[in-house]
Amino acid sequence: MKILHIDASARTEGSYSRRLSSHFIDCLHENGLAITVDRLDLALHALRHFGALETAAITLPETEHSAEMRQAIAPSDALVARVLAADGIVIGTPIYNFGMPSTLKAFFDHVSRNGKTFLADGTGMRGLLGDTRVAVLSATGGTYGPGDVFDGLDCLTPHIRAILGFLGVTDLSFVAAQPMMFAGPDAAAMSFEAAKAEAASLAKTWSTAWN
Repeated sequence: MKILHIDASARTEGSYSRRLSSHFIDCLHENGLAITVDRLDLALHALRHFGALETAAITLPETEHSAEMRQAIAPSDALVARVLAADGIVIGTPIYNFGMPSTLKAFFDHVSRNGKTFLADGTGMRGLLGDTRVAVLSATGGTYGPGDVFDGLDCLTPHIRAILGFLGVTDLSFVAAQPMMFAGPDAAAMSFEAAKAEAASLAKTWSTAWN
């Protein structure tokens, strides 16, 4: 099985979301699942945001692309190929300003491509990633549950759910470690251990399904 492992935290050291996503990958290995991991670190390899050339390229047949368009859209084509080759996608991400990091949004912009990851034609629209499992492992400074300080302000989860649902993903799971900043070190430690246990359980589910 091939796993595309993405980390979106801007912090390359001391990131809880990176630790949680790595823990999930480790659990897959420990469960005896034969996996190969394709690593995408968005802090070390930030993606160009879609501009005029990319936008023009995705609206035209490839036969009509200029040399500049072909060069601009090539990174997007390469990312799409990596997504399509993956049996599972593991995303480690924080919440920044109540949503996803801009680097992760750029990733989704690159891989949301008509004719490649979804199809829009005379019969309607349908996603093409229905066979792909996705796990989103997040870490947040505060808490976003009912009655919490940031109740109703989690824009990360519904946004990712909407994008991946549009692309056809039906096996989508979220594991969140929270609060990691605003309730003190003891609360952070307890929250992180609980998230690790939840991630391990999810990894067991993946491993059982694929073994």
